[in-house]
Amino acid sequence: MATDLVGGDIFVQTVILLLHYDETGAVGLVVNRPTEVGMDELVADDDAISAYSGPIYWGGPVQMNSLRALMSTDKAPEGAEIIIDSVYLVPVTDALENAPQDVPDLRLFMGYAGWAPGQLDHEMAKGSWHVVPASEDFVFAKDPGELWKQLVPPREHRAQRSDESDQVLTSALNSSQLPLSSASRTR
Repeated sequence: MATDLVGGDIFVQTVILLLHYDETGAVGLVVNRPTEVGMDELVADDDAISAYSGPIYWGGPVQMNSLRALMSTDKAPEGAEIIIDSVYLVPVTDALENAPQDVPDLRLFMGYAGWAPGQLDHEMAKGSWHVVPASEDFVFAKDPGELWKQLVPPREHRAQRSDESDQVLTSALNSSQLPLSSASRTR
């Protein structure tokens, strides 16, 4: 169940890697929701894309008809944007042509999560998000379905913004995990 402040159930127990965060807004990818959707259901005309056999992740509710790729590599691919350490946002076709067989080091995402200017700051100030530094291990977790449970500290009182890095991993707090004291409730 999402906290009352997040609203709805779209972001319940999600872990989001922020790709872009500044005064114009924020963009991220949900990294812990693999789907059952196959590449053949998305794109049939591109051989490199249709040959991909790994899972497609639900990246968020915005532009569900778009694909994004994250790749873990020590060498930056051409046209790639570094996100953290050795994790790059790469053009999907380039990613698949360069590493189609290396599925553990490549993640494809349908859609993305987006916030208008100030919206994420407002949600964070209200305690809707827990913030931790991002890592390659989180983004490419072997069991992404368990990632949220691993990241949410027990008895978390309020989420706070971390200004150490623009690239942070965030997780929606489940209201059932909030302490029951009136001082720490988010309602």
